Amino acid sequence: MIDEREKTIRYITERRCESGGYCFYRLDEPNAGDTFFALTSLALLDALSGDDTTLSYLHTFQRPDGSFTNIPVGHAVVRSLLVLGERPRVDPAQWILSSLEPPGEGDRPIESVSLFGQVYLLADLCPRLGITIPANKKEDIINAVLRYRHPDSGFGHPFSTIIETAHAVSILATLGYPVSSAGSKEFVKQCEDLTYGFLAVPGAKPSFLEHIHAGVLACSMLGYHSPELLRCEEFIGKCCHENGGYIRSVFGGTATLENTYRALDALTMIQEIGHLSESVRPEPGMETMP
Repeated sequence: MIDEREKTIRYITERRCESGGYCFYRLDEPNAGDTFFALTSLALLDALSGDDTTLSYLHTFQRPDGSFTNIPVGHAVVRSLLVLGERPRVDPAQWILSSLEPPGEGDRPIESVSLFGQVYLLADLCPRLGITIPANKKEDIINAVLRYRHPDSGFGHPFSTIIETAHAVSILATLGYPVSSAGSKEFVKQCEDLTYGFLAVPGAKPSFLEHIHAGVLACSMLGYHSPELLRCEEFIGKCCHENGGYIRSVFGGTATLENTYRALDALTMIQEIGHLSESVRPEPGMETMP
């Protein structure tokens, strides 16, 4: 029998297009997002192998001035190139810094699930590319993010959600803000669930894979070893389709490269949180020492 890892690798590689990118519905219609999800997933599975066709495909997205058509595409392309050990042909630092603006309701895409989504993506690229964010820009973004912190210690607009809280604490951590002072661990605890692991908002069931991923990301950023991480692993396991890909819900659906990435990334973070907890655990008999 083929083990789950090999099935997932096969699921991903079967979705590579002749033109070098990836497409989850297996037509030669690749896109930047699916290509990022596929390449990063293969890297997480230690099965990555790049080629000139994929690199050439990725380089087609960047404009001569170093910019991209939009932030999600730019993030996906840059991250994909970095996964392959490459960099953009034109330094995108100016485009990234000019696009990195404090979050606000007015510029939020209609389909967005997070007020902080675009800032989260751009902030993620800066340390990976060695881009220094000016101090005044850092301060403006930190202050803007903190304005959306609610009394329940979560973040979001118009109310706290696990996805927006995960994005907010990740942005704050990247910008050097002490995320522990935000107290968001308490909101994350409110989103814990004995069946699903994490919920989108406290008490809202059922949960979906994006909420599990966000809950685990928040735990990773906050250094919090949630007792429900085991439930998260169980949920993710139930989302594994017979074809090796991952679906969004334990109730069924179609596997996608995006959900496969979310599942593998969450499992990797859970493992890292566990290792961190082990490294700081006191020696037997030392628990009561001052």
